[in-house]
This record gives sequence, C-alpha cells and structure tokens, in this order.
Amino acid sequence: MQKTTLTITRKTLLSPAWWQITLSAPHLAEQLIPGQFLLAQCADPFTAYLRRPVFPMLVEPNHLALLLRPSSDAGLAWLLTRQVGDQLDLLGPLGQGFPQPAEGQHVCLISDSSDLAPLLGQMQIALQNSSVVTMALQASRANRLYPISTLPIAVELHVATLDGSMGQRGRLTPLLPDLLRWADVVYATGSMPFLHQLHQQALEIRLGHHTQFLYGLWPQQLFGCGLGACLSCVATTASGLKRVCVDGPIFDLGHMLGET
Repeated sequence: MQKTTLTITRKTLLSPAWWQITLSAPHLAEQLIPGQFLLAQCADPFTAYLRRPVFPMLVEPNHLALLLRPSSDAGLAWLLTRQVGDQLDLLGPLGQGFPQPAEGQHVCLISDSSDLAPLLGQMQIALQNSSVVTMALQASRANRLYPISTLPIAVELHVATLDGSMGQRGRLTPLLPDLLRWADVVYATGSMPFLHQLHQQALEIRLGHHTQFLYGLWPQQLFGCGLGACLSCVATTASGLKRVCVDGPIFDLGHMLGET
C-alpha cells in the first residue's frame, strides 16, 4: 500500500450536481487501473474516523480527477469543500480494476448510479483500443445526469430518466436486451438491485453463461482498512465469501451473482 499526498490543481463545476477535482499525481497516474480506488483522509478523526474510498480517473498526463456530488456523508462533504492548492492524504491504489477490453470490441458501459469515474476511465481505454463504445445512463431527472456534453462524440449514448425529462421515461431496463446482444463486453456500476437485474438479463440473452462478459463495480461501501484484514467489507456471493476491497471492487458478475 502506498501513502501519498496529492495537491489539487483545478476544481471545476461540470454541472450543478457534479464537480471535478483534478490532482497532480506524477507517480500514481500511470499505475491506476479504472475501478481501483484510493482511501482519502477526510476532515478530522472526530468527523470522519474512517478514510473514504474515492475512484479517480486519468484526465491528462500525470493528473488524476475525482468526480464528486453533494453528499450527506460528512467525509465526502468535506472533500467537496477542498480548493486549489489544498493537499489530500491518500492511500492506494487499492483493489482490482476492470480488465482491459480487447482491441476492436463492442464495449458497453452501463450505470444507474453516480459512480461513473471507473466507467469513464474504461471508456478512454476502449476508445484508444479502437473499440466501438456505447454508454447507457440512468438518473432520476435530467439535471442529475452526468453532463453528457463532456463525453466524446465517438460514444453512442442512451439515457433514461425516471421523470422523463431526458431520454427514455423510467428505467434503463427496456433498453438492456438490445445493448447486451450488441456488446462483446459490458462494464457496469450501480445499485445491487440494478446489478442483479443486469445479471439476469445477461443470462437470458447469452443462454445461461456470461462469465468474462459482464463486469461490475460492487456497490460502494466504507472500507475499513483497504487490505482485507478487518473483514468489514466481506460479501456473501454465489462463489463464496469475497473481501470487496481486495478481491474487488470490480468483479466478474457471472461468478459473483450466479455462476461458479
């Protein structure tokens, strides 16, 4: 485990619901795999005793970025108040990231949550590998979506909002069968019910087998140590007990949710 202090070089308001904090990270940026995380010391031990997991992405050479939204969590709320020139105390990179897509694959990125940094990092790698990339996002309403104007024009976008203010009204569910039939590999983030639904759809589309097809970020939780020693992040799965911070947080969902 590597302990490091990184300096904030830029803080950008992407939309009313999304901030991007850019960090100078010359010794860390090239090591990080999308889906790996850092543990950030936030506020003081009386406000946020545990470090908070954050998922950075490479935004330019030697720089990482954190995507943040207003949060009721005291640690993450403190993190959002940091300004240019402030330093962050971080541990990592930790955990297992997404496997790299093969060159020229049809890559699908799907999420019903705000944990988008791993998907955006994977999107960058897929485009560099000459893959065809589709992204499908769900939010409660249009102004809660990640600002789609920042996405590369090469990415085909599908959107669902629960109130119908953008894209399909309701959930992503009706769009999933066509996306899963088209894709060679799927990378997903989201709530546990959403990942279960995605898993079931993939089983039906791929006739009962989809290992090495569907990879997902296990729904975020606090990681006590980041080393698997405290056992606070153990998840019971179809393939046995897994320590999310070490064995994940990226998993082959075929193994985690059904197949052995």
